[in-house]
Amino acid sequence: MSFFGKNIKKIRGVKRLSQQAFADIFSLKRATLGAYEEGRSEPKIDTIIKVANYFSITIDAILTKEITINELLSFDGGFTTNVNQVVKMGFTEVPFVNELNMNDFVSNFSISENYDLLPKINIPVAKAENMLAFAIQDLVMVKNEEGLFPGDVVIGKRVSGDELIDGAVLIVLIKDTMFVRRFFKKESHYVLKAEHVNVPSINIGFEDQASFWSVSEVLLKRYPNFTSKFEDRMNQLNAKIEELSKK
Repeated sequence: MSFFGKNIKKIRGVKRLSQQAFADIFSLKRATLGAYEEGRSEPKIDTIIKVANYFSITIDAILTKEITINELLSFDGGFTTNVNQVVKMGFTEVPFVNELNMNDFVSNFSISENYDLLPKINIPVAKAENMLAFAIQDLVMVKNEEGLFPGDVVIGKRVSGDELIDGAVLIVLIKDTMFVRRFFKKESHYVLKAEHVNVPSINIGFEDQASFWSVSEVLLKRYPNFTSKFEDRMNQLNAKIEELSKK
């Protein structure tokens, strides 16, 4: 049995959605959704894919582990494709760092922590203080041909070291360097890991002067690959069952 039921119930709580409202989004019956949440039934693969994509959660994560409240909270106030909600909230201007202005931003921010000189991009997210958009410039966060590619834009909110969560993807500014890595906290230092297997981790001390923005949204330059190893296994299993049923 998967964790799908527990996870969608937790998602509903974080998003403040009733069973009926959640079911309507995915063209499900409320009773069907209730059966999923209570573990009396498992969803079809197309339903799993729709839910995972809608909330920007990997299929493996929504099925194979109980997602924490902290992980789900990172989606609150995020992107919306609901037209009425976009009209209601409007667009938020977010300071934007790219290859052309990064050196100036790094130099000025270390002194003033000011975003005023940066160009802005407009995105449909709830307004928040100390947000920053950063253009990816390398393949460091790519693994198995998936991840963040040059031209993609990550958007995060400024956080302190005490607020960081293991596994979170961060925009990091330390000394005269700015980059994106996945965060882990050890007993004596922070570890910033790349997704690419050939790129070594970066260790920084608690006392080092570093700034962090926790990534909550991503603008992709290309159409993403929504498939996963789990989905491939499911498709292979369905094909095998169909083959056996014909014998």
